[in-house]
Amino acid sequence: MNIDLDSPKARQDDPVRPGLSFTEGSAAEKNEFLGSMGHELRNPLANITAQVETLLEGIYGPLESPQKKAVAAIQDSARQLLQLIADVVDLGKIEAGVSVLSETPCLVADKCAGSLAVVAGLVQSRSIQVSSEVVPPELTVFADVNRLQQIMTELLSAAALSMQTGGRLRFRVSYGEGVLQLQTLGGISQPVPEPHHLLKRMGKVKPIGMALLQRLVKLHSGTFEVGEAAGQEVRMTIRLPMVLASATVPVREERLGDEATCREAPPPPLSRQPTILIADDQPALIFVTKNYLESVGFQVITARDGSEAIEQACALLPDLILMDVRMPVVDGLSAIRQIRASADPRTRSIAIVSLSGHASAADKEKCLAAGATAYLNKPFGVRELDRIISDHIRLARG
Repeated sequence: MNIDLDSPKARQDDPVRPGLSFTEGSAAEKNEFLGSMGHELRNPLANITAQVETLLEGIYGPLESPQKKAVAAIQDSARQLLQLIADVVDLGKIEAGVSVLSETPCLVADKCAGSLAVVAGLVQSRSIQVSSEVVPPELTVFADVNRLQQIMTELLSAAALSMQTGGRLRFRVSYGEGVLQLQTLGGISQPVPEPHHLLKRMGKVKPIGMALLQRLVKLHSGTFEVGEAAGQEVRMTIRLPMVLASATVPVREERLGDEATCREAPPPPLSRQPTILIADDQPALIFVTKNYLESVGFQVITARDGSEAIEQACALLPDLILMDVRMPVVDGLSAIRQIRASADPRTRSIAIVSLSGHASAADKEKCLAAGATAYLNKPFGVRELDRIISDHIRLARG
């Protein structure tokens, strides 16, 4: 028995249709509001994750094993909260009609591997064995790569949550007749419930994730079905209309998980101690970032708003500026523009990394258009900070 999530029956039993609806304002205004909301939610989380990473790095001294486990648990919870914030903002953008798909050639196996990495903690905690298959292995389609990985991640998460612990989950991705098919098959130790009852149960466990999955499938003009397979197994199937791309297109990307395994150390101090200006209106974030940077050999100066950042940049000529986008008095984008318009070529050439909790391609483009050298999402970890500082200190001093 299958049930289509767009059927009247599914809509009647759908427990996860949130009240995120915007009836007034332009698309640009809605998008700005949702981006600002995400930024404000990520700001305190950025403070938490930065403090946790500096503790684990031993900046304030070594931790005993029980302390490391406790701090690691805080780190894991912060990551889950970050994903939850991202889901809420994404859901709001889809509901407000401001989310669009940006299609590029995508190697499906890469997105599959990325999604499996995201849900690894969940399946391990439930002792679920996962196997996956992409047919053919080199399958390449035109897709919005971030949205496709979101769909895979939420589908795998929903499938894992529908199972009893200790089961086996199979994930298969295939293509045929213009449709990319994602299918999970997982056994449960009790009779398979009616599909709409199963959806209701999952919706209670992970309401935002299920709501986002349904909206993302609809955004792709796809279908999502839940049905019963042989042997007390639940089969979830998503079908997304997509166009094949040439397998020769160079689409393999570096994944964050790969980057995290090879940490690049901050550059050693040069003949003059490199100076970094942190411009942010969050004292806690300034405190932890300043402590970390000083511990690895940088001189650090700070500014609490865009106006102070401009004054410090012109007077002290730092090697690098970490510039928050949203600050009082003068915002980060205006401060970047004014620094780039300076009469002094040394000021104009300072490397500036914009810090933002908007976490969107449009926000990144806006920062780069204002004159930022690079863009860093909040919250960020010390490894990300190391990489970006290493790159741009070299550029600034080399």
